[in-house]
Amino acid sequence: MTTDSIEDAVVSAARSKGYAINSTTMATVAIDLAGSKLDGELIAVPGKGSLSVQDYLRDLHDRAPSGFSRLQQPDKPDAERTVTEMRRKRSLDATWHARHAKATGITKTMMDEIARNRA
Repeated sequence: MTTDSIEDAVVSAARSKGYAINSTTMATVAIDLAGSKLDGELIAVPGKGSLSVQDYLRDLHDRAPSGFSRLQQPDKPDAERTVTEMRRKRSLDATWHARHAKATGITKTMMDEIARNRA
């Protein structure tokens, strides 16, 4: 098993709890669980033992709560939605796309993420 399968299990567990995990927190997952193996629902950490995906997710949320965001729930009444959920996503203008085409490095990466989130 690769680390990808463990990361997929963590993302799936987070989604089942109604959360999305940002890329910085996923980097933490990769670092924390480097060399680990997924054995069913347990993560075997070399030299430390094993723990369940749910327990790891709970610990990760306790350590980095800002890395988790609530998934969009379209059936939620407006009174229960946060300002961020209700905020309209503006389309990206031609000038932005021109800059995006010329961008490189971390700027390109961040602009790619903005474009994905706006789609």
